[in-house]
Amino acid sequence: MKTFIVTIGGKEMTVRPGADGEVSVDGTLCAVRRVSDTEFSVIEGRRQIRVVAALDGETYGVIAGGRASTAAVESERERLLRRYGRSTPGTGTRREIHAPMPAMVIRIDVAAGDDVLRGQPLVVLEAMKMENEIVSPGTGRVKEVHVKAGKPVEKGELLLTFE
Repeated sequence: MKTFIVTIGGKEMTVRPGADGEVSVDGTLCAVRRVSDTEFSVIEGRRQIRVVAALDGETYGVIAGGRASTAAVESERERLLRRYGRSTPGTGTRREIHAPMPAMVIRIDVAAGDDVLRGQPLVVLEAMKMENEIVSPGTGRVKEVHVKAGKPVEKGELLLTFE
């Protein structure tokens, strides 16, 4: 599973999504239930916290337990790329996603018209018996999906375009 670093009010938390709505936050297991598009119920032990989160550019506006703040989210990979002076794959300005290698399209997780968030899975490719998840480099809307599941793609082939 992917690991994310969430920064709220200068405090960093390591978040690992699990199965069946479970999430590990700094090693503490929580149950998360989606109430609406922006509202979640988080249960930690006997405590239940109402969380409202809405994307605002590259950060999230969050109200948790009645307290408002801003949250930044990045994957471990993005953090490593940034830490070692490499450019991150997601500035939100890329309009096309191309295949990084020759592969077979295993699964497509989005459709034209879908709104996506940075780090959200888009397409799964299989190359050399390994699955490679292609994730969104930024927030945006999928304009067109140019591939089909079960079909091969060549390195550099156009997979998706964004509006």
